[in-house]
Amino acid sequence: MRKIKGLPSKEGEEIILSGQGAYKYNLRSGWRLGHFYLTTKRLLFSKAINVVFEVPLELITAVTLEKQGFVFRQRKVICLLYKSVRTGKVSKAWIIMAGLESWRKKIYEMTQMIIDEETINRIAGRLDEESKEILWYLWQNEYAKINELAELIRAPTHMDVLLKIREIMNPIAEKMVGGPILTFEKSKIDPGTGEKILFSWWIAGKRSYPPVRGRERLLDIFDEVDYIAVIMELAGIQKDDILLKVEGKRLIVSTQNSDKRIPEEIYLPAEVNPEGLTKRYNNDILEVRVQKARNNKTSVLFS
Repeated sequence: MRKIKGLPSKEGEEIILSGQGAYKYNLRSGWRLGHFYLTTKRLLFSKAINVVFEVPLELITAVTLEKQGFVFRQRKVICLLYKSVRTGKVSKAWIIMAGLESWRKKIYEMTQMIIDEETINRIAGRLDEESKEILWYLWQNEYAKINELAELIRAPTHMDVLLKIREIMNPIAEKMVGGPILTFEKSKIDPGTGEKILFSWWIAGKRSYPPVRGRERLLDIFDEVDYIAVIMELAGIQKDDILLKVEGKRLIVSTQNSDKRIPEEIYLPAEVNPEGLTKRYNNDILEVRVQKARNNKTSVLFS
């Protein structure tokens, strides 16, 4: 990503998209030609070195397509609703540029798309097994390089993974949530560690982590020599209600109590032996230990 050349930028701000376009702030005003920048923090429009319009991404409340007159004919434009920094009132602006749909999808993804576990579950329910495995792996691990995803599903080539993302996963997600579920980033900061991650696939949108007693739920995975240990918090669940299912590299945690819905698919760093599983549950903390195994793809349900 590049910095904004000739314009004041904020600390840590980088450009995601840039290009020539036009902007107007009400239906009676004319179109103003200039340059758009979509950054990691804001959307701005400039003429020469003067900023004409800018809005922090967190203040954009809606992103839609409309038809407006532009250069003597009707064209599709992006309509933005946003809150004013000064007054807090909702305002409207219209923008148009080359690659309009790419801009709309990216702005929508960064401002409107909230992805939680329920959304991932709904999308996964429409996918084939390999695509589902990719989706849950990225939900759990935040990001992954293409070779990591190819190894995950034993794909012959990287292209096999790309085709699943571009022709199956993202089109299905666009129909269900309004935008692609996976996005490729040449450079992105990991919000958890502050580390810059290069050339990786990420879950799109803003992630929603359901709080547990006002904080994020505990989930840790430990790869030991002979076994894998998973420690997770299950607040308010009875021990006898917990169900564990092992499938290849997945540990699926659920409950037989419909009032306490906790579906969770945890991707393990190695294949395991479903017969070699033990669990302990105390003070809302579940500890699962499962022995490592080679080429074991069987499935067993435990209660």
